[in-house]
Amino acid sequence: MMESVSRRDLLAAAVFAPILPGALNAQSTGTLLIEGRTFSGARSLTGTGGEGGEGFRAKSGMLVRNCHFLNLGNGAIRVNVPTDNLVIEDCDGDNLYRFLEDTSSVTANPAVLSNFALRRIVARELDRGMTRIRYGSHHGTIEDVVASGSAQGDLYCVGFQLDDQAHDITYQRVEAHGFRETNRPNTSYWNGDGFSDERGNRAIRYLSCTATDCTDGGFDLKSADMFLENCVSRGNKRNYRLWSKGKLSSCHSEDPKWRGGTGGAAHFSFHGAAGRFVIDRPIVRAGADNAAPVFLIETSIPLTLDIINADIDAPAAPLLAIRGPAPQINWSPAREQQTIRVARDLA
Repeated sequence: MMESVSRRDLLAAAVFAPILPGALNAQSTGTLLIEGRTFSGARSLTGTGGEGGEGFRAKSGMLVRNCHFLNLGNGAIRVNVPTDNLVIEDCDGDNLYRFLEDTSSVTANPAVLSNFALRRIVARELDRGMTRIRYGSHHGTIEDVVASGSAQGDLYCVGFQLDDQAHDITYQRVEAHGFRETNRPNTSYWNGDGFSDERGNRAIRYLSCTATDCTDGGFDLKSADMFLENCVSRGNKRNYRLWSKGKLSSCHSEDPKWRGGTGGAAHFSFHGAAGRFVIDRPIVRAGADNAAPVFLIETSIPLTLDIINADIDAPAAPLLAIRGPAPQINWSPAREQQTIRVARDLA
């Protein structure tokens, strides 16, 4: 039987960690260890916002291992002060607002998370998201983590979210499924992403990651010089929603799906002041009735797009839909030498 602790115990674990036997144990290396615990809050199955409270607050040099997080609010684990060398591994969560929340307690003291790792974690019924990492957080690895949204997805829900100036962060074999907004009218644009990053972010890598069944972008990315390799995006409105510039290598896009709101579906869409994107060996698959364009270009300045060795089978779809300045498209090899099966070249 899993051990549960009361809400008072949870708060005590955060503040008086070293004196709680069996909860936090200082190791010979100086690491604070939380192992084999169950942290359970009071969040109902239809809970909103922060209902259920936090599990505990992270500390530098903390290792969290083999723990369970149930019915908690905005931060099963919360980073509220600058924190270095936090490791979370082999944990699970259920019915949470957000698993890892990075929000400072004091605005003047940004909660920068550095040299961190999240490994082998599974969380379900997430109303807002799995992780939010921001400020100048840096040098982190998130790997073998699976996050699934709830049936009551909050506004702007995101599986894995980067913000502010976070940089040098790698996702590897990470999955985000079913992050869907549920309270938007059809006259508005529906958000809800698997992965997102912002313009202040840089050196972000997505390796063998998967995003499925979100109401907006599987990957909605604005960071500088983004890099994606061997990723899969399936059943999202825009499987890859791209801003800024970067490279995608051997990435799959399958059957984008519109579920509501303004804006249509697309495999790869480009927006804003996007610069140059290299799409190397893309693999695109769509059913006989899926007319979502393969490349939707809605930029404010001319996009430069390099398409290399494409393998595209989307028999009902246009290859290109252009709603803005004409792009510069470079085919390598020539377009007729690539494997492309579409209904027509232009929407």
